[in-house]
Amino acid sequence: MTRWISALCLFLFPTLGWAHESLRGLRVDPSYFYELYPNLSATEIAQKVVSRAQEAHVNTLFVYAYVSNHGAFYPTEYPLTEVETHFGEKNIFRELYDLARANDFKVIAVISLTDYKTVWDARPEWRSKNNLGHDYKPMPQTYFLSAWHPEYRAWLKGFLQDLVMRFPELYAVEAVEPTIDCYWLGEADFNPEANKAFFARFPSGKLGDDNWKKVRALGVTELLGMMAEISHAQNIKAGVVQTWPAEASGDLFTSEKMRDAVGFDLNEILSLKDQQKIDFIVGELLWQQWRAEYGTPVFTPEWTLPASKDFETLVAGRSESIIHIEISPWRGQHSTVTPNLEEFQQSLQVISKNVPHIDVYDYSQIENRSAWDELAVWK
Repeated sequence: MTRWISALCLFLFPTLGWAHESLRGLRVDPSYFYELYPNLSATEIAQKVVSRAQEAHVNTLFVYAYVSNHGAFYPTEYPLTEVETHFGEKNIFRELYDLARANDFKVIAVISLTDYKTVWDARPEWRSKNNLGHDYKPMPQTYFLSAWHPEYRAWLKGFLQDLVMRFPELYAVEAVEPTIDCYWLGEADFNPEANKAFFARFPSGKLGDDNWKKVRALGVTELLGMMAEISHAQNIKAGVVQTWPAEASGDLFTSEKMRDAVGFDLNEILSLKDQQKIDFIVGELLWQQWRAEYGTPVFTPEWTLPASKDFETLVAGRSESIIHIEISPWRGQHSTVTPNLEEFQQSLQVISKNVPHIDVYDYSQIENRSAWDELAVWK
């Protein structure tokens, strides 16, 4: 993830209205509230979350509005959706949204771009496919839909319009980790509609070639542009968060390698213009993830700062950038790495004076591990 030099900050802050303060964002996933607070009401939980956030000098809450495996955290009748059966039915998103805004927090609604279990179950033809035409199901809890399917696009457009009309005072809508290819193997997306989009552009092309990689990523780019256009029509910002991989050396993936491996084309996304422009991009820079994957000693909490500078170079001032860190444990091919409280604090400390905008995942883990004092170091 990348961080700004002061002159660049002064130039870009007005883009998001953060001219006079740095963003200090805390992610809030209501999926964990049942286990965390089984005996509290939605109102009581919202009060606790906002109070804790205030004490930790948070000024922005990234609240998950819809999670694929659980549903919406607010009542909705939008087709092919479901409402989470506990706190969703109790309208926890609305409780958090209203109380946070009343206490001068910015509220960002976090949604998926292409992962909805109810849609996946109901519309098999909309699913992302592998090269044999089978459903692309890289992990048990993923339900990837094809960014190129026109009927899915229409469904997502309506879903986003419904969201921003219900919550017109949102600060922003953010798409969470729009990934096409989880293992970077060129396994998806071969949905017939995606194939049609490719051959319309490259009639003599070959599925899986370099141009195919660009076209499959273009599907995600176009969905992000649509999301931004819908949000901007309501004077709401639009952003995206994405894990940014690193090489074993510690260097971040280039935009081109990210596009071809994952299907996320940073350069094209940041080239969207006018109403489709993405206002901010959040880069997930998790030293523990790549330490667990590679085992190389370069990945320490201190790595977060040079990685942030590298991410800044990739973004190149085309959008506001936010650096995302986590206290989460990570299992990789080499080992499992669980940051201790000191390491979590170190990763915050090394960027807090150099990086204007930071967000942390997540409330439930900070609460469970009593890491509020460590989090407050970023003030």
